Amino acid sequence: MKNQFIAILLLLGCHVAQAQFFSFGIKGGINTQIDKPSDIVIGSGGNPFNLGVDNIDFGAQFGTFFRFGNKVFIQPELVFNSNHTDYKVGDPNLVQTIYKEKYQYLDLPVMLGFKLGPVRIQGGPVGHIFLNSTSELTDINGYKAKFKQMNWGYQTGIGIGFGRFAIDARYEGNFSKEGDHITFFGDPYSFSTNPARIILGLSIALKK
Repeated sequence: MKNQFIAILLLLGCHVAQAQFFSFGIKGGINTQIDKPSDIVIGSGGNPFNLGVDNIDFGAQFGTFFRFGNKVFIQPELVFNSNHTDYKVGDPNLVQTIYKEKYQYLDLPVMLGFKLGPVRIQGGPVGHIFLNSTSELTDINGYKAKFKQMNWGYQTGIGIGFGRFAIDARYEGNFSKEGDHITFFGDPYSFSTNPARIILGLSIALKK
């Protein structure tokens, strides 16, 4: 499915490149998760322990965008997203150990929007293609990561343009539960909430 999705974006990019109102460029930015989920309990017998998110930090992203249209537009993007999560593991009433997990995704937003002067209001679906991860949780006996190859969410936000430059702020929601890649001794676990992020970005149009 992810290969078909990329192929559709590339075909769309080739098509809009020949349109009258077409621009493309590069973009980058930072993102951060909004809320920390409640801890979950791993294991029902023996020696159960709590697993929780410790710190909410910033991630980085960069990529390219293609925009077709003027007052009303469609804007597919390819964005590399690198982020990490610090997990706290152990008894919350005693000393807990911090484990770091890093992961990378290729984000594929397809934004639909309209322009009011320098302001663009936009929203649309986003696909997240899993690329790679490294985790200190592998030091814990029984842990194994099972990331989905692709999951889905949505983005909505506002941007302001200044010539070839633009800044934008977006809210991202996701349809998968946070931590749904976590398994211990073959049993899947996840937090009770879906992750949501705030994304701040800067873009430069190379063709306008």
